[in-house]
Amino acid sequence: MAVLKGVTRSKRQPVYSGKFMIDTVRGVLRVRKWPRKRGTPKSAAQLYWIDWFRQANRLAKYVDGASAARAIEITAKSGMYPRDILLAAMRGRLYTWYDQNGKVWNSMAAIQDISDSLDVLAQNIGSVLVRAADRWRAPPVGNTGEVLTHKGPGLPPEWATVAATLVQEYLTGTPITPAGTVSEYFLDVSLYASVVVTLDFIALASSDSIKAQFSTDGGATYHAGASDYFNMYVSSAAESTALATSIGLSDAASAANHAIMLEFLNLRALRSSWQGMCSISSSSARSRTGYTKFAGPITHIRLFTTGAVNFSSGNIKAIGLRG
Repeated sequence: MAVLKGVTRSKRQPVYSGKFMIDTVRGVLRVRKWPRKRGTPKSAAQLYWIDWFRQANRLAKYVDGASAARAIEITAKSGMYPRDILLAAMRGRLYTWYDQNGKVWNSMAAIQDISDSLDVLAQNIGSVLVRAADRWRAPPVGNTGEVLTHKGPGLPPEWATVAATLVQEYLTGTPITPAGTVSEYFLDVSLYASVVVTLDFIALASSDSIKAQFSTDGGATYHAGASDYFNMYVSSAAESTALATSIGLSDAASAANHAIMLEFLNLRALRSSWQGMCSISSSSARSRTGYTKFAGPITHIRLFTTGAVNFSSGNIKAIGLRG
């Protein structure tokens, strides 16, 4: 049996531990000073980057398969580890990964980075970017009310003033043909600046008059105070004014031939008003005007009979004007 003998001190090789270190980096021999043991981090910045590096390594370890395959492909025969590419991507703030549902997740920091890059092109609040012939550019700042308008193929858009478009249309649920089952109708006017209401030869179940009231709370309640409506009446025989709980539409109480045309104005702000004509026979005619004593906007108009008498026949039309 062989006996191993120790090496005498005089024949031992020099001890390099703690003095310098020999290793290889990417196949190249490297000699460098022996690294000193790291002490406790001294600053908040050091602590931040140590924690970042720890979390980044953990994320790289559990990266999705597609990203791992791409990192392996990029680092093939480069001397780099796939982990190096993943960490570099994370540090570059353009790192993305896919969850089990296929959703793509992006770094929140990338939002600010991209935004800062776009600031090179435009920094005014409200700026937009359009594709010019050479690159993306910010068009000159437009004036209030202008819109960015397409000028044709191959041409950049320009700011332009667009003429206001007015729309006239029947209100939802109109025209109405009464069938003798109700004594009131509700019109939604919340979209309109003005509404023309026409009652074509309305017949009632019995002699009565027709009135109107306004709502400013979406139809939940209707203004019915003693001085909410200022009515003005003019005919060939007389003229009068009165504060009332409603708008008087009829010339007088009657069971038939209520012919009424009234335009309700300024429904969207401040006080609303109305103007029109009414009749109950070939020898009857009266002008109706007035205004509210409360501010709008008006959301609904209620048409009703004074004594809750049902509308029997005729036709009710309501046409609104909106921008």
